[in-house]
Amino acid sequence: MAPTTSKTSPPMWARRNKEAGSMSMEKSYFDRIAEYGQLIVISGPNGVGKNTVIRQYLQEHPNARESISVTTREPRPGEEEGKDYFFISLKEFDQLVRSNALLEFVYSKNIGHGTPKQAVENNRKEGHNVILNVDVMGAMKVRALCPDATLIFIVPPSWEELEKRVRASTKLTDEQIKDYLECAQEDILCAGQYDYILINDEVNKTVRRLDQIIHGNRYSRNSMKAFLESYIESELKPQSDFANEILSM
Repeated sequence: MAPTTSKTSPPMWARRNKEAGSMSMEKSYFDRIAEYGQLIVISGPNGVGKNTVIRQYLQEHPNARESISVTTREPRPGEEEGKDYFFISLKEFDQLVRSNALLEFVYSKNIGHGTPKQAVENNRKEGHNVILNVDVMGAMKVRALCPDATLIFIVPPSWEELEKRVRASTKLTDEQIKDYLECAQEDILCAGQYDYILINDEVNKTVRRLDQIIHGNRYSRNSMKAFLESYIESELKPQSDFANEILSM
């Protein structure tokens, strides 16, 4: 007796790709999690080397994105619209604040500076890890709005090294450097509120450590919870008590 062919549909994980004419495995739950980009928030005192670390990481991982901030200040020599910042008017910035369109923002000396919310979300949905370079206050605001964000604080190998880097990279007076280092000390005292602390003793090593954190964090509880919420909202259309219970956890 010839074997009969089941009329039931094949399981989701082994459906035939008709266009390619071959069997393909449907993306697993964990693959779909991996497609949703992470939000990486990096802070640290000026002079610690944040920009250098981020720049090298982005060069080695072209699929990652650095969030481009909006600012109301005038462009500095060499800065490009859409690459370094989005330069907007104070009136436009105020409107973004009122419409809740910024993940974090700050007003300083009548200048507005902030992170566009929609651009970050769009990049994450496209599978790009997004890196935010913000101060401590901004990082705490991002965490409040995005609990799945990973917060990383970069510190110098020593206080003497930080002062050395500051003096080498700026033309500040001794008094200005003193004030600057006092602010840096206040920032470092907040490092315990971050998920990870990186000691930037050597850039290549720091970039490797950053990569290890981001790679290992892919399936963390926070990352999975963020995906689960999105998955339930879009796929399960939560109308049941069970789905609503999961979303409220």
